[in-house]
Amino acid sequence: MALTAPVPESGPAVVVELDAYEGEVTALVRELLGGRGRHLAVESDPVRAARLSLRFPDVEVVTADAASLPGVLAGRGIAAADVVIAGRSWAGLPHAKRRASLAAVREVLSPAGAFTAPGPLHARFRAEERRFRRMLGVSFEEVVAGRTSWNSLPPAFVLHCRRPRALAPLNSSP
Repeated sequence: MALTAPVPESGPAVVVELDAYEGEVTALVRELLGGRGRHLAVESDPVRAARLSLRFPDVEVVTADAASLPGVLAGRGIAAADVVIAGRSWAGLPHAKRRASLAAVREVLSPAGAFTAPGPLHARFRAEERRFRRMLGVSFEEVVAGRTSWNSLPPAFVLHCRRPRALAPLNSSP
């Protein structure tokens, strides 16, 4: 539920969910939106995307990856997203993919937009996770780690990022 915290309680909103997998977060976002605004579930695996489409016919399911978000939204006539939710931790992604995905998220978010991403507790002090958190700090004005959820396996926390910064592309140094 912490991943969905920035979904507005009223008014139209554009919510983009990345790595939607089997739809656990999709169901929560759908319930929170209650039919208002637009909800895109972006899944890179075509088989999972097909299952999501069947399970949630009222959600716009897109087979794509995070780095292609600007084109995905533009192709649907969406100027900006209010909320982007990552369905899995990005700390373990290759640096170039993580950088491209984060740049795409920053590009599509509205100036007051929010991005949430899970972080596994066991990895919080690993070099990749620290690097990712530094990238978030450069990319957003506010980055806050939420409380640990001991009910998830593995235990995890959510990174809440607000107000994307208008930056030149992130450099490639680790």
